[in-house]
Amino acid sequence: MKNLLRRAIGLILAAMVGVALSDEKADEADRAAQLSRMKNVAEKFEVESALGAKPVVAKLKSNPLLKYNDSTRRNHESTLWLWTERELPCALMAVEFYPNSPRGPRWLFEIVSLSNSKIDVARGGDWKWQAKQPGVIRKPVPGDLTPAEKPSLRLSQARQIRQRFAAHEKEGTEGRLELRALSTPLYRYADEETGVIDGAVFAFANGTNPEVLLLLEAQRDAATKTAIWTYGFAQMTGAAVYASLDDREVWSQKEADPPAVRDSYVNDWLKDDETEPRK
Repeated sequence: MKNLLRRAIGLILAAMVGVALSDEKADEADRAAQLSRMKNVAEKFEVESALGAKPVVAKLKSNPLLKYNDSTRRNHESTLWLWTERELPCALMAVEFYPNSPRGPRWLFEIVSLSNSKIDVARGGDWKWQAKQPGVIRKPVPGDLTPAEKPSLRLSQARQIRQRFAAHEKEGTEGRLELRALSTPLYRYADEETGVIDGAVFAFANGTNPEVLLLLEAQRDAATKTAIWTYGFAQMTGAAVYASLDDREVWSQKEADPPAVRDSYVNDWLKDDETEPRK
């Protein structure tokens, strides 16, 4: 009797494990399909930068910088995509899925310029946007911290500087929402041609959803050869956002409820068929 009972329990457990593995594989397949769909969205956009003498088509990174969810906003399986010129960040796009929107499942995209010059963005011939100003206005980081020679030490310095900043947002009835600084940069880069010794893109997030971007750069002056740390911000949300340095507000952006167009930021809803691959 005991042996029969053990066998029965074993069969039940095996069946439960099989169902769990089957569900897990199904979830993985769903996530892969969702990622493919979001990549299709990003690939339909073309970004031109005017950093040099002539406009240059920026390059889209093949993989997202970040995958995230935001339970407070009910978005699901969202991603962050980066375009670069050489290795310099040029534009960033968020593609977000809202399966439980009151209007039914919806897709949202938002694009922000990270360029030191104006950019043009187009999706085929049916959608265009031109930034009216550079995406990031940089200022020297106050203090006497000189960029270190070693990249690993510069990363430590960048994290040290990042701790001096804070960010929050305000949206509708939610009131003030403090954003959490993500400790790992979303992206690091360097570009000797423009004097960028090192650069790091940090995010302040609601959960893991990046809402405010802090761009830190170690820059070398071509004439004096001296190097300094600089900072700049970019919004990655439709909410009103604010940032402070050493407890003093140094940057803010007004609310941009979708669809919205700002000087260096734009967002809009996508139709379901606009998330399908190009034919």
